[in-house]
Amino acid sequence: MNYGPETSSTLLAAMANGIGDLVFLSNEWIDTIRDTLEQETNRRANQLSNLGKFTVCEVAVNAPAYLRCKGRLAWNAVFEDDAVTVSQGELSDSECDLKITGDHSLMSNLARIQYDNRDPRIVAAAQNRLYTIGKWKFEGSMPSHPALLQTLRFTHDQMAVLTMPRFVWMSPEWVACTRHIVSTRALSEKYRNGLTDVEYTFSEEFINPPKYAFPDGSPAGFWIRCDRGSITVGSGKLPDHLQPANFQNKGEYVPVVPVGRTVEASMTEEDRKQQRDYSRTAFRHDAEKGEQPFFQQSFKDGKPEMPPSLARVMAVLHDELSKRSSGELPGDYANVRAQWDQTPRFDRDDNYDPSWLKYDKYDIYGRPLIV
Repeated sequence: MNYGPETSSTLLAAMANGIGDLVFLSNEWIDTIRDTLEQETNRRANQLSNLGKFTVCEVAVNAPAYLRCKGRLAWNAVFEDDAVTVSQGELSDSECDLKITGDHSLMSNLARIQYDNRDPRIVAAAQNRLYTIGKWKFEGSMPSHPALLQTLRFTHDQMAVLTMPRFVWMSPEWVACTRHIVSTRALSEKYRNGLTDVEYTFSEEFINPPKYAFPDGSPAGFWIRCDRGSITVGSGKLPDHLQPANFQNKGEYVPVVPVGRTVEASMTEEDRKQQRDYSRTAFRHDAEKGEQPFFQQSFKDGKPEMPPSLARVMAVLHDELSKRSSGELPGDYANVRAQWDQTPRFDRDDNYDPSWLKYDKYDIYGRPLIV
């Protein structure tokens, strides 16, 4: 998520390198943390022999709709001296020594923060920011047993590298994920030779983004410049010296968000029908009243085709970025056009609860809401 110019760099600086490939609290994530915890517990068996029993559980609300988990994911670990049992699912408060509940996107970002090889002041600042902007529920507490604390800290750092973060769509942190994906693929042995003759600029720009994520009111978006194999990925509006882009998407931020967050690989036919129905309504404009289209595409020299070698590099972008997009829009807006004020099921689970996030609220025109 984006938290303003000062805190955004702090958050990324505290996080593990890369962008992770496991969704927080997914089946694959739980399988991996089980293996890691078991190995680390075995390694510290002598130090943990006097621990007794300790049970921890984490619960994430507002999980991504494409996971079809009814908006809630959880895992638990039960330590009994030098053994640990890791399971999927939520335990009752009475069964836990420590139980933590929060918004999935915030918890996924907290899980990305590393302790080792990070400035502790930056780590503390990033953690504090995540705790500040969300509602959290803590039941119980952590024991002071040093070997257990080290076991959990080591496991946390191992999982931080693997866990996907989730950021506000098109924010600078979200663009950092774009940069990693495009640059890594473009510079790989598989693709780099095919880009040596490519000069091409791609841009997406969306106006009227939410003030809590874009406090200066500048357009949201990103751009990619391929200059004979050299790749640059920038945040926001395409710089003047690179205008016009060979391929450019422009639009209003809010109506595009649900479509931008779809994970095509997991969509059902019903999802696709809902998306088509939503798009027909959300992007309809009244030309007779002078309304401009809410989404437009333009092509330099009228050529929509992207060079095939660059298209192959970017082929994974949509789904990989959708998985790393948080879910707070558009339904958290107020005073927006009726056709945008929806929470389509392909984008939001019915159980989504916006109260777990404590952003300052603004309407689509950036005016503070009085609540």
